[in-house]
Amino acid sequence: MELRGLFHKIFGALGGGRRQTEQAELLNSYTNVYTPWDGNAYDDPTVRDCVDTIARHFGKMNPRHVVRQGGKIQKTVEDNLNYLLTTKPNVLMTTSEFLEKVAAQYLTYNNAFVYPQRDAGGRLVALWPLHFEEVELREHADELYCKFTFGTGKQTTVPYDNIVHIRRQFNRDDVWGEEQGRIMRDDLSTLKAVKSSIVNAVNNFGSLRGILHWKSTLRPEDEKAAWQKFIDTYASSKNGSGIGSLDNKADFQQITTTVTTFNAAQMQFARDAIYRHFGLNDSIVTGKYTEDEYIAFYESVLEPIAVKLAQELTDKLFTPRERGFGNEIVLETNRLSYMSVASKIKVCQALTPIGCISINEVREMFGYAGVEDGDERQVSLNYVKAGDQSAYQTGNTGGGDDNGQGDSADDDEAAASE
Repeated sequence: MELRGLFHKIFGALGGGRRQTEQAELLNSYTNVYTPWDGNAYDDPTVRDCVDTIARHFGKMNPRHVVRQGGKIQKTVEDNLNYLLTTKPNVLMTTSEFLEKVAAQYLTYNNAFVYPQRDAGGRLVALWPLHFEEVELREHADELYCKFTFGTGKQTTVPYDNIVHIRRQFNRDDVWGEEQGRIMRDDLSTLKAVKSSIVNAVNNFGSLRGILHWKSTLRPEDEKAAWQKFIDTYASSKNGSGIGSLDNKADFQQITTTVTTFNAAQMQFARDAIYRHFGLNDSIVTGKYTEDEYIAFYESVLEPIAVKLAQELTDKLFTPRERGFGNEIVLETNRLSYMSVASKIKVCQALTPIGCISINEVREMFGYAGVEDGDERQVSLNYVKAGDQSAYQTGNTGGGDDNGQGDSADDDEAAASE
């Protein structure tokens, strides 16, 4: 596929999308143009690390098409939509790459847009995360439209109801999330100032530290040669002893300067201020997290994005009638996969005897391949319904057919009571 034809490949059926629309009137203003500007925050290494950390973990989510009835997921629908969600959302991305890109745009700009591409028959054929120069909210006949302008100058207008749009820090604006660059401006300035102090500290180590005072007048070339000889002999790394010598032709005068090094606590403070914008800490970013830290990271950072994206995909990909029949998109992950070995063993010991998980599910938890007939759940005979305890212990099912023992037991009990 030629990338120069990507615009036509995605929006070709719209014919450029030049609808007769007008500027949309919002509740508080006519400010309905959104430009994905981050104030160059994404170019900062600390911000990039934060975004990349969340995006990589979010890329491990498993989106799928399910049917939910009575509050419970009944089945996974094996259709074209499920293939797009689980394998190849579009010709350029795998599912993990698609999710990473959506998460990265969501975190960088506090807005993320996905265009569901459909063929002439209305069948969904691809899901495209959109990166653009500008989007303007317009309206026609009480319907909202998004007019996108891309870096090539090409434009297209599509109904807002056909765009998957998730927002972060969605407060003062009627449609868009807050600009991320403006929110982090002060903290980024502090971080850059601390980093500059490190550079200055390193540069100060190369400042003037001493003067050679020659007792006789030398020609410039002789003075330079004598100085270079002293530097090469005693002031370079080759001088392992750190001791130099001079004869009576010159004196060395040391210049004492105080070199201020950077404060590690200040650097940590500035870095933590950026981490807090993304709900992270140093352990998560560096991959040295504990089980409890990852659970907190999942529930406070990953899961909220998954819920938003799943709800928006469900709303935009299904008709009201399809949603009424329980069709839904869910994003989930195997939360057992990031547990410690000790915790996995405890889970298996608790859930296997009561038939909650199968042998293959246990093997998958520990990284082993499945075995034949391993999908069948097994239960322990040590568990019984509360109301069936007596029958289970005595073997009496209450039918009276117990080879006469039941009648004899009743007669003995009656005699004892008399």
